[in-house]
Amino acid sequence: MSYIVISDKTVCGKNKGDTLTNKELQDAGVSAEALIAGNHIKATATNEVKVVQSIKQETKEGATA
Repeated sequence: MSYIVISDKTVCGKNKGDTLTNKELQDAGVSAEALIAGNHIKATATNEVKVVQSIKQETKEGATA
């Protein structure tokens, strides 16, 4: 996840319009949620793809659905 600074305040050494990563926020020990709530940063759209394993249901007879 990445974020963009929207505040006039400096956030983790970044200025308004600069991009921050989750790692940079974690390394600085700050909460992304708190900075978002305070209108200092906002999440940017990403093209992350999450892989979800399928779940197979077994019937009493042992067949899978």
